[in-house]
Amino acid sequence: MKKQSRISIMEVGDVINRRDRDTIISWLIDNRITIHYDKQPYVYKLQVEYQNLKPLILDCKNNYPHVWKEKLKILCDGNTNLYDLFLLEMDNTISLAAPSTRVKPRNQQQEELLKRIYR
Repeated sequence: MKKQSRISIMEVGDVINRRDRDTIISWLIDNRITIHYDKQPYVYKLQVEYQNLKPLILDCKNNYPHVWKEKLKILCDGNTNLYDLFLLEMDNTISLAAPSTRVKPRNQQQEELLKRIYR
């Protein structure tokens, strides 16, 4: 098993561009990153990097569906563990943006309802 690097709470702030400890902890909680304790609190660097890059990678996947993997490789900057983690997560996600079946409205009321739902 490969040893993963740990970083302190304040080192997370350097990665996510925050300085306030409470703000950093709030960001970790919001992104569902577990804070571990071994004399002092720490998190795993890979999880922080993953959550930090995730919005950018999702934008790339949505805007450039045919080349997003190449862009991902560049954004991960040689970190193969991070690249593999993104590939694993992104290939297993099902896009709910487009419906899997086509619904044909029977009247004007149903058509308006569909327009409100799929905005």
